[in-house]
Amino acid sequence: MKLRSHLLLWVIVALCCLLLSGINYLLFHSVVEIITIAVAMMLVAVAYIAGRKNNLVFRIGSLYAVVLAIDILHTLSYEGINVFPSWETNHSAQFWVLARVIESSGIALALLLPACKRCNIAYTVFYAFAGATGIAMIATGVFPVCYLDGTGLTVCKVTMEYITIAIIVLTLFLLKRAKSLEIKPYRQYILYALLFTALAEFFFTLYIDPYSITPVIGHVFRLISYFVILEGVVFRSLKEPFNTLYEEMNVMVEELTEILSKTTEIKDPYTRGHQKRVAEISEKLGRSLGLSQERLRDLVIACRIHDVGKLYVPTDILSKVTPVNEVEYEIIKNHVVESYNLLKGLPLNKRVFEIILQHHERIDGSGYPKGLKGDKLLLESRILAVADVIEAMNHDRPHRIAPGMAETLKELRENSGKLYDPLVVQTFFDLLEESGGMDQS
Repeated sequence: MKLRSHLLLWVIVALCCLLLSGINYLLFHSVVEIITIAVAMMLVAVAYIAGRKNNLVFRIGSLYAVVLAIDILHTLSYEGINVFPSWETNHSAQFWVLARVIESSGIALALLLPACKRCNIAYTVFYAFAGATGIAMIATGVFPVCYLDGTGLTVCKVTMEYITIAIIVLTLFLLKRAKSLEIKPYRQYILYALLFTALAEFFFTLYIDPYSITPVIGHVFRLISYFVILEGVVFRSLKEPFNTLYEEMNVMVEELTEILSKTTEIKDPYTRGHQKRVAEISEKLGRSLGLSQERLRDLVIACRIHDVGKLYVPTDILSKVTPVNEVEYEIIKNHVVESYNLLKGLPLNKRVFEIILQHHERIDGSGYPKGLKGDKLLLESRILAVADVIEAMNHDRPHRIAPGMAETLKELRENSGKLYDPLVVQTFFDLLEESGGMDQS
């Protein structure tokens, strides 16, 4: 998180708050409290949706379930709301103090023993009990007085605010020293949130009238701290499972691709490494042609498994040391359709299957299996077709010695625009000229 990138947003929030407080202070206070309560609700939801694998997120969510309940009572008991006619400004101040002490101490304790999953239940029960006890003390008049009309804040209220600030300072120290992987993703966000909370608490020690400017500034800093929590804990926690799932899918696809590629090589050992080399050439061509990362990834996957259908071709045909006859050639040609049929049920982008199905099609329509031509062919399949020829002509096969790069260039030059996409061919020539030759080993 970069402070500068959010500075403008925070300035706008502050100005809007000051403007709204000048128009209607009670509306301003209610809006700020509703936003913070909404964020707290999101934290609670995240704790049970995405926090089960992260003790810190779970504890913070449990903590804010208690905090939001107290903050709701603080909002409803604020002077002028009149939801509870018998309650006064003192009650609102008491609920505020209770919520802040629980919030600050709860974050500090959440950082302790981050790997202890069994501690989560004890933590949740403790703060639920503390919150319920505090609410009961305020409702029954046992809680210390925090505000007196005409006098302002009591010594107790100011002292509790400074105790809260001291707890926040201690928490910042714990954050700096924390090395747990569960804490690390959220460290910077919690740090900034606590700094703004400390500033808010300082301004809440200064007012005599709850409608004065210092509570406005305090609420602005508190609102900013909740925006930081929203971005750093709520949004990040919600994205984390999806990012993890995406990473796991990528690993699974990579492993599956490797298995299929090696399985093909077992059946046809004479072309060992062919699919991998084709993928390397295609990736260079695709990158030079400006393919997006997603399309480039699909192209590489297709290249790595484009010949898997050869598993259905008899070994004696694949390893034949003399040229194949027409019947045998028809059997070999069928490997394209077999590849498509074998792979199409896998959890891959549909484009991957189409690239594989089209990689023996030709620009003039003379290819197979469908005789597609021109723009009806995917650019990726046209790239694969050229890379396939380049690789094949530079490596030996059972029935012939590799023709070599000179013959490859001649083949591409003579059939550019006929069999092969001229743009792809020219891109290969440009790369060859720039690098002095593409590595085919």
